[in-house]
Amino acid sequence: MSGYGPVDTELARRILAEAPVWHRVLTNLETGAPDAVCRYRPSAALRRFIDIRDERCRFPGCRMKPLRCDADHTIAAADGGGTSPCNLADFCRRHHVLKHCSPWHVEQDGGGRLVWTSPTGRVYSDFVPATLTFVAAREPAWAAERATATATATATADHDPPPF
Repeated sequence: MSGYGPVDTELARRILAEAPVWHRVLTNLETGAPDAVCRYRPSAALRRFIDIRDERCRFPGCRMKPLRCDADHTIAAADGGGTSPCNLADFCRRHHVLKHCSPWHVEQDGGGRLVWTSPTGRVYSDFVPATLTFVAAREPAWAAERATATATATATADHDPPPF
């Protein structure tokens, strides 16, 4: 509990059982200051990032939109998997359950690429090329014309005597 110091095991179990969200706070043993805060559920910003990156359920061939998907840990949080972009992916409920309750296996290969292994051993690589891309802006034609006119006016003004 924040601000109350250590709690006994029984109270900790009751608090964790009733909490909708929990955070693991790792503290420095010498100073008592927090070193890291871990959370199971992704923040709103992280969830937005995952939804934009994935664009759909990441099971090969599924087209379910992120709005109807769960952000799932590739390596379970209970097994030490972090709540981070390199360990989260969007799965519709059907494929989320399939991942946990069947011989299908998935790994993240970096950059948002998922590698699935089917129960028969066949490997599927799933990568969603970004629909939204940012490119360097080109200068509009009118801006180039304005720059040329300004350069010409400046060059002409340098050769003319001042009007006074």
